[in-house]
Amino acid sequence: MSDQLTNVGELLKQAKEFLNAGNLNEALTFYEKALALDPRDVNAWINKGLALWSLGQNEAALKCYDSALELDPQNALAWMNKGNALSALGRQDEVLSCYDRALEIDPNLARAWYNKGDELGRLNRIIEAQACFENAYQLGLTQAKSMIGKCERILMNEWYG
Repeated sequence: MSDQLTNVGELLKQAKEFLNAGNLNEALTFYEKALALDPRDVNAWINKGLALWSLGQNEAALKCYDSALELDPQNALAWMNKGNALSALGRQDEVLSCYDRALEIDPNLARAWYNKGDELGRLNRIIEAQACFENAYQLGLTQAKSMIGKCERILMNEWYG
């Protein structure tokens, strides 16, 4: 059993290295091998989904996130990534509830605040979007600062338009 776990650990380590280097197809191969040995590894499902999402395979990514959430319904990262996949699929009616669930679990998940703000901006809910970007910025996501400015410019144009 320990040989199998070591093997899974090595497969996941290699997969993560490929994922971080942008070698997404290679990462997928290693995630699939690891999941064949240990289908209960939540992070492997999430990272496999991330690789698929990065390749534009959003339906397949969504299935990975659902698999992760079946194993750990309290995983904020899986909820956030599910929201990302749903957004890419144009399923806006489900996106915000995923981001809200992620933030319910982990209110310090800056990327979820940013992604929620982005989605709200697409829905022209600018004041709410700005509040999300402000939360993301306060949590250390510096790229949110430019989005706060964008919201302010939109609101000023609407106010003085």
